Amino acid sequence: MKNFKFIGFFLMLIFIVQNMVAQEKEKEEKKPEFTVDAELRTRGNVLNGYKKLPTESNYASYAIEQRTRLGIAYKSNLLDMKISFQDARIWGDENVVSKTGVFGDSASIELNEAWAALKFNENLQLKIGRQMLVLDDQRLVGARNWNNNGLSYDAAAFNYKKNGFTLNLVLSYNNNALNLFSGEFNPAKMKSLNYLYLKKKISKDFYISLVNIASGYQPSGSPTIVQFKNTVGPFVKFNNKKLFAKGEFYYQLGKTIDGVDVSAYFFNAEAGYQISKIYLGAGIDYLSGQDPNTSRTEKFQAFDILYGARFKYQGNLNHIVTAGSTKYGGVMNPFIKAGITFNKKNNLTAFYHIFKTAQDVADPANPGEFYDKNLGSEIDMIYTYKMAKGISIKAGYHISFPSETMEIFKGVQPGASETPQWLWLMFSFKPTLFSSK
Repeated sequence: MKNFKFIGFFLMLIFIVQNMVAQEKEKEEKKPEFTVDAELRTRGNVLNGYKKLPTESNYASYAIEQRTRLGIAYKSNLLDMKISFQDARIWGDENVVSKTGVFGDSASIELNEAWAALKFNENLQLKIGRQMLVLDDQRLVGARNWNNNGLSYDAAAFNYKKNGFTLNLVLSYNNNALNLFSGEFNPAKMKSLNYLYLKKKISKDFYISLVNIASGYQPSGSPTIVQFKNTVGPFVKFNNKKLFAKGEFYYQLGKTIDGVDVSAYFFNAEAGYQISKIYLGAGIDYLSGQDPNTSRTEKFQAFDILYGARFKYQGNLNHIVTAGSTKYGGVMNPFIKAGITFNKKNNLTAFYHIFKTAQDVADPANPGEFYDKNLGSEIDMIYTYKMAKGISIKAGYHISFPSETMEIFKGVQPGASETPQWLWLMFSFKPTLFSSK
């Protein structure tokens, strides 16, 4: 009987969708639009402390990254589509070589986006395929576009938008191959990412949103089990070009991949003000850590930012990227931000971060004692020059001052690290090669 009810519901859903599509077809047909766009982004780096702390035995690295994308987009009354291909490389990383030359890569081109959006009406669409997903400030789910590869997702997304209200329902389920029976899946990869996102625009300057994310991982050796962790909470933002303020709070519950109960939280508060050409702001990030009196096998209390942005928030040198980066002690990160807009084409931003663990972290070498919570500080500066539409040049300089605790967490003898620094210059070209508009 349950099967008949499911079949009846499925048929009713098909009937509703068919009627909605038919109504959309009856509208005046617009001429389909077709565009071809490209991106060539090249970034030269002087690396001496990015992700890892340098010591006397290390030498600075000089490396050039390049990303090339080609995208084709189609838009009509009923259907939107986009297909884009990407090549992400380091200059000189080709592996098809001989003494007579460098001939290329055995595998270089990949699919960046490939999705189709069926528009039931002007407010509702179903978007299926490989696509970029972004939630608010990308704290939990983001495109991570600073990374040379970027980040896209295989998912089905129901998107509804009307009168300042937005609803997104995203569903996904991943496999390594077309398994004929339940099979193994890489436990480091997300098996299933799903979320319900609600957003209400209160005014042109202010909106509030609420999200519930279910992220599932499959334990090794357990092909029929997916452990889900839920992250739920609100986000608010106000920006009238003079005053900027935002805040967010997320609570995490459910299970870790090992089946341990999760109880963790995160909050952020930030505010700033534009004075003529100068922006001044300050804020704090807080990611809960593990109570030293509670075992991680008993209850997991370190907040996981899932697929959210790292580079954008916890220092551009990326010394803190996962809960394990601070030995599960969490992060407290008060920061100040300053920016100056010289003119329409030139601007400079600077951050100053102070990093501490949110919880005491036990020192295994000295039972009963804890590491100092201080992790150090970091200064990040980025200059942007927008030469013309689709053409920009950026430069960045990042320097940090790690504490002895940070050195220990990074596997470096206290006092043995040198000053971490990173300098880069990036050229970005994003032309529209063809448009039928």
